[in-house]
Amino acid sequence: MMEGLARFVLAHRKRVLAVWLVLTLLGAFSANQVSKRWLEQFSIPGYSAYEANQRALKIFGTGAQPPHIAVLHATGDVTKVPGLKQALARVAAQFPAFRTSSYFTTGSSAYVSKDRHTTFATFYPPGKPGFNTDSRAGEVRDALKHAVPAGVTANLTGRDALYDSQGGSNGPSVLTEAMIGGAGALIILLFVFGTLPGVAMPIMVAVASILNTFTLVWLLTYITPVSIIVQFLVALVGLGVAIDYALLMIFRFREELAHGEDVETAVVETVKHAGRSVIVSGSTVAIGLFSMVIIPVPVIRSIGLGGMLIPAVSVLAAVTLMPAMFGVLGHRINSLRVMPKRIVEHPDADSGFWG
Repeated sequence: MMEGLARFVLAHRKRVLAVWLVLTLLGAFSANQVSKRWLEQFSIPGYSAYEANQRALKIFGTGAQPPHIAVLHATGDVTKVPGLKQALARVAAQFPAFRTSSYFTTGSSAYVSKDRHTTFATFYPPGKPGFNTDSRAGEVRDALKHAVPAGVTANLTGRDALYDSQGGSNGPSVLTEAMIGGAGALIILLFVFGTLPGVAMPIMVAVASILNTFTLVWLLTYITPVSIIVQFLVALVGLGVAIDYALLMIFRFREELAHGEDVETAVVETVKHAGRSVIVSGSTVAIGLFSMVIIPVPVIRSIGLGGMLIPAVSVLAAVTLMPAMFGVLGHRINSLRVMPKRIVEHPDADSGFWG
């Protein structure tokens, strides 16, 4: 079976490369499209807090997101400061989609401190929480400070207000992390192979595997919610396993060429032996990740489903894309050396630099 696959790919190597190129370009488009469809919450359906949030969201249009808490302080009884009630009403009017409550709307002493110098008001943003949700905390803070009368100190706290005061909570993008990982891989590959084709092929396989996985994940989002965490899993795990499988294939192919085999025989032997190892390894990773679907948490399940795809696509790239590339390159895989040969090769495996 593996031998038949290798001969089929060799016979149609240019078509195989063309198909992978088109699919990878589609993957670049899919990566942009799927960014609009991620599940950006960690709630667990069925639990009391989640169900209460959903009921509040259905009835009021707010309540799923954490509120902004306006803390108001005065030297005397804060509830008797002239104009404070009207000031809070003006702020609420600026954000009509928000649900607000305070001592002045409820008459409840629960909103007032024991010494009556401090009170608070809640502003619930509409919609559902997410990593990229704009709850307009900065706008609420500015409106509050401009509205309160003299003698009243106004501050805004709450989850999003605290994030906003620290300069936001955004970390590096998936692309940035993948580029950092790719740069580290390039350095290692230079010392392992020392030739431009040997260095470039694993990176090309990784890019093709990651982008094509994003296409499958994009399709998966129309069947079930997929957590935003999957994008990091695909990028970083994909970079690792795709390069790992490419290394196995390249080492075996170069070894066959070094033993005097012609290009076709070298490709067939590589797919028969290294290809089988890649399939076993990738299947193990995929099954391990897929087992996460038994956990009754939507986020974890989506990680299992999405994570299962990257080793599967990496295996497919290793046993089809790489043999096609081997068939086109042939002995040129050892050309364009950029590292001294003595660094990466030595006649005696037990001595030399790596020994």
